[in-house]
Amino acid sequence: MRTLKIVLGVLALLLVGACLWSLWISRPIFDETRDPTFIASVADPLDALSFARTPDALIRVTSYNETGLTGVDLTAALGVGATSDLLQLYSGLGYDALAGVEGPSITAANTALQPPIAYTAPFIAAGTNYAEHAEEVLLDDPPFLFPKLSAPTSWDTPVGFVPRLDYEAELAMVPLTDIESPDDAVEYGLVLCNDFTDRWTLIRELRLSEPMGTTGFASAKGRETFLPCGNLFVIPRTQDFHRAIELRLYVNDALRQRFVAGDMILTVEDIVAQAFAQQEWTYWRGEERVELLPHGNIPRGTLILTGTAGGVVFKPANIWAQWLYLARGDVVRSEADGLGVLINEIR
Repeated sequence: MRTLKIVLGVLALLLVGACLWSLWISRPIFDETRDPTFIASVADPLDALSFARTPDALIRVTSYNETGLTGVDLTAALGVGATSDLLQLYSGLGYDALAGVEGPSITAANTALQPPIAYTAPFIAAGTNYAEHAEEVLLDDPPFLFPKLSAPTSWDTPVGFVPRLDYEAELAMVPLTDIESPDDAVEYGLVLCNDFTDRWTLIRELRLSEPMGTTGFASAKGRETFLPCGNLFVIPRTQDFHRAIELRLYVNDALRQRFVAGDMILTVEDIVAQAFAQQEWTYWRGEERVELLPHGNIPRGTLILTGTAGGVVFKPANIWAQWLYLARGDVVRSEADGLGVLINEIR
């Protein structure tokens, strides 16, 4: 009996120790709450053009907040046919001509907005592309790629709950023309995204004997509702514009992530080059083979998710502790300078 008590006591101490250790390594890296007076804004049109779309109009946005926006009704000015495809319109007119289009003013509620462009799936995502995130998940591999197979949802779409659900605020860069080769000179648009992850599935399907990114990730990050995207599509005048953008993520108004896009390790050009180099690799979604570049190129409109910084929930030692992860009723808010806001409730 005495031996049994000792064993039970040791097990209890180990359990308490595991709980305390999980709490310690999972503590938020920021001790701040969201500023309720924050007002989202759009970029200066001298630096970047911002676009949104309703069922009836393509809008060049001039002012924006969490409830609605105001801008120039490009559809009224140029016609439905000319504005049905923003990327084609930009290709034909160019930055300055599109910035100079005059038309009637239009106001729209954010709840009425649709995706500004038609995205081309599947998407390309970079893992551990920020040093602090690689450090917190104990990965010393270089940044890696995986296919993001979720369909994009709108900025306020609820996210379906799964055990060990995690968040990742990300800047997505979108080629405005097809990329046939890593040597192609391409302009990119910008979109705010959240790359939600089923960490339990990721751990279960990850095969450490295979190249990082080829197993686990397509399944864990490819669920329905796991890719909310912003209602603004931003085309910068210069391709280094994105480097100064700060991204922030809150859970129930508590700050969990804050980082600057310029700190990413692989540039978008690096990601593109790596994607072409690895296009013959086999990626797995469970037992299903999937491809990183099934089109043989990177079509215009492809979301290229450039990675996230430190502050996610997941640490290898806390995967057992569901209570540390997102729960039903939690609200995840992502915001970025000039790219708008995502507000996603977990249901």
